[in-house]
Amino acid sequence: MPYELSWGDVYFSPFLLVVVIAIVAAWVTVMVLNVTRLSRLIAFPSVTFLAFVVFYIVAVDAYFIRF
Repeated sequence: MPYELSWGDVYFSPFLLVVVIAIVAAWVTVMVLNVTRLSRLIAFPSVTFLAFVVFYIVAVDAYFIRF
């Protein structure tokens, strides 16, 4: 059954919240990789960032917020 999240008088899809959480989590993960200098071992950083985003979208959807 579809549902919407509300913030005040604004209704939005739960998928938007999942994507925002996933992008923030991927950004933090990439920052940790940069600080620990593990990012020098990655050939394509932009594709790796997208892979982390997809991974976090699936993980957040499975365990936190269903959309």
